[in-house]
Amino acid sequence: MQKTSDLIWQDTQHQALFDLIERIKVVPFDPDILLRLKLYAEHHFVLEETYMRLLEFPGAGDHVRAHDRFREELEAMMEIDPSQHESLQISLSDFLYKWLKLHVLGIDKELEDFVLSSRSK
Repeated sequence: MQKTSDLIWQDTQHQALFDLIERIKVVPFDPDILLRLKLYAEHHFVLEETYMRLLEFPGAGDHVRAHDRFREELEAMMEIDPSQHESLQISLSDFLYKWLKLHVLGIDKELEDFVLSSRSK
């Protein structure tokens, strides 16, 4: 995946998220991968949300709502057993990949710009 942010911590975490999403496609399916993705995404979201709160980021409400939508989507996916259908694994991975790519290249860029222009970075 291409570089997603000039914030090293943010880019590193994005790369890890993309890697976990890609692993959903691996056959045989690792039943722990969705849990690992959920835990890592939560770690990432909490860090971003902490920055937003500490720096009083004006777009925090929309950004947190986007994180919450991802949390909800992933939670619903965890109720499915994708190991029975390789096509389902691919669909889940593709959906999450596209969602994350749009998020990191869109709303996360606003946060990145705000953090980089902050005197508290």
